[in-house]
Parts: sequence; C-alpha cells; structure tokens
Amino acid sequence: MNTNKLRAKDLILLAIFSVVFIAVYMACSAPLGMLAPLYAFCVVIPMIPCGIVWAYLRTKVAKPFAIFIQGALFAVILFVLGGGWFVAIGVFAGGILAELFAGVGKYKSFKWNVVGYAAFAVCFHLGVFLMILIARDYYYDYGITNGLSSEYMDALLGFVSGPLLLLTSALSAAGAIIGMLLGRAFLRKHFERAGIV
Repeated sequence: MNTNKLRAKDLILLAIFSVVFIAVYMACSAPLGMLAPLYAFCVVIPMIPCGIVWAYLRTKVAKPFAIFIQGALFAVILFVLGGGWFVAIGVFAGGILAELFAGVGKYKSFKWNVVGYAAFAVCFHLGVFLMILIARDYYYDYGITNGLSSEYMDALLGFVSGPLLLLTSALSAAGAIIGMLLGRAFLRKHFERAGIV
C-alpha cells in the first residue's frame, strides 16, 4: 500500500484542521481589525499561532497535495466568509507555493516546510493588501459594500503604502517562521514520529 497517497482519514484531518486554522486566524485578526492601522498587521500576528496548527498538519499529513488542499480549503472558506476574490487568490497561490517548497524536501524537511509556510504567509498578506496599491477605488468600494465606514476605509487607505506593504510582507514571513518554530517546540514528539528534521 502506498503510504504517500492521501487517504480518507487524511482528508478528514485536513478539513478539520483547516477549520481550526481559520478559527485561530479569525480570533487573532478580529481585534486587529477594530483599528485601521492595526488591520495592516492582520496577517503578521495570526501567522504565529496559526503556525502551530500548520506545523501539526505537516507532521500528521506529510504527503503530496496535502498543503495544496489545505490552502484551497482556506481560500474557499475565506471567500465564503466575505474575504474577497483577491484574498482567495492570494491564499490559493500561497498554498501552491507552500506545496512546491515542501515537495523540495519530500515533505520531511522542516526547513522547506518553514520556507513554504513563509511563502504562504506573504502571498496571503499580499492578497489582502496589494489591491490597495493597484486598485484603491475598487478596494474602497469593496470595504464600504461590506459594511465598513468611509472613515475606516479612508484611514486604512491613508495608512497602507508601498513601503509599509514591503515591511508587513517581511513581517508576515517572520511571523510564519516564529509560528513554525513554536510548533516544533510544542510538538517535538510529533515531529520525531513523523521523521521531519
């Protein structure tokens, strides 16, 4: 039997922990969304606790296409919850990159899993904010349509700039790295059992 093939229990685990991942993300990002300047960090900070969930899944389902499926599920859930098509595309692209990087290490390399998660975090972050730079009016109208006040949108669009986006993209990657390191520290036995080094 090919142990590298995704089985039904793997898919169930991916589905359950994709929901856990988004629940952790929402719990961490919601308070940040209360103030426009803090919203710029709505990916940076959640990637740290979310990294523990991500790390756990890498130990439990270290198989081809697992990360791709997780990213696709996250993208769909975010889109359904009103995250916007541009956010879903960022998350989906991040899932593809994370899958490719993890594949370089045969899904058993901690280093390549970290690189993959960092790439996922940056793509996710760009999906949320890049539209501010390339289509400000569209982003503004999208926010108003989704119930945000004009004052909030003015503050957000006035705060987010190209240099800030570069900084917060780098911080998103850093948050992802910290999250994976914490995940390995908390789940050391799982990593040892999975043979991830």
